[in-house]
Amino acid sequence: MTTSGDSPATPLRLGSAVVHGATGYVGRHLVRALLLEGVTVLAVGRSDAGLDAVREWLGEAGALMRPVVADVSTDEGSHYVADQLRRRGGIDAAFAAIGGWWEGPDLVDLDTATWDGLLRSHLTAHFLAARSTVPFLAPQGSAYVALNGIATLKPEAGSGPVSVTGAAQSMLLEVLRAEEDRPRVRFHELCVVNPVVDDGQAPDAREAVVEITDVTAAALRLARAGDPTVVRTELGQWQPAPAATPHSGDSAVG
Repeated sequence: MTTSGDSPATPLRLGSAVVHGATGYVGRHLVRALLLEGVTVLAVGRSDAGLDAVREWLGEAGALMRPVVADVSTDEGSHYVADQLRRRGGIDAAFAAIGGWWEGPDLVDLDTATWDGLLRSHLTAHFLAARSTVPFLAPQGSAYVALNGIATLKPEAGSGPVSVTGAAQSMLLEVLRAEEDRPRVRFHELCVVNPVVDDGQAPDAREAVVEITDVTAAALRLARAGDPTVVRTELGQWQPAPAATPHSGDSAVG
C-alpha cells in the first residue's frame, strides 16, 4: 500500500465532474451522489440506451445529467470525450468506474481473443479515459479518482486478466502522478476489496461486503480532500497473504 503523508489536500469544492463508466452499477451511483450535491455531471457511457436508462433511474435528478455517448476503450470515443471537455473548460473531478469482475479459464488456458478483449475493457479503457480527461482537470485544484478491486492486491486464480490489468491500472495512476506538473492536480485509486452490494444488505451477507453508499462516499471524499501524497486507498476488509519464507540457500533475486 502507498504510505500516508502528512500534508492533507486543501478541501476542494466540486462544481463539475465527469464519470467514466456511468452506466455501470458503481458509475450510476456516483452520478447520483454527485447530482444530489449540486455537481454538474458529464456522464460518459457507450450507448444512448444505457444513459437513458440511467437518467430514468435517477428520476428528477436525471434532468441535470449531461450525457456523453462515447466508448472510451477506442480512440474515436476518447477523442470525442476530450472534445466535449475542451469546450467546457476546467473540470473539478473525474471518476473512472470502468471494467468489472470476470471469471474464466486459467491464464495458460486462455485464448488470445479473450485476453485482448479484457486488456481493452479493463486497461486500455482506463488509459484512454485518463488521456482524454486529465489535460482538462482544473489546474487550480482537481482530482482524478479511479476505482479498482481486490484482484489488484492479490492474485485471483480464474480471474487472472483482472489481476493483471488491475495491477497495471495502479501503475498507470502512479505514472500519471509522476508526470503531472500541476501541483494541485491529484490522483487517487480507490481499491474496493469486497463485493459491493445495495444499501442495507451488509447485515445479511455471508461474506465481507461494502455497501454502495460507502463506495460513493469514499470516492467523493478522495476527490474533495484526498491526501496528495497517497495514491491508493483501500475500502473493505481483507487479510494479505503472509510473505513466503525463503528456503535455506535460496537467493532473494533470480
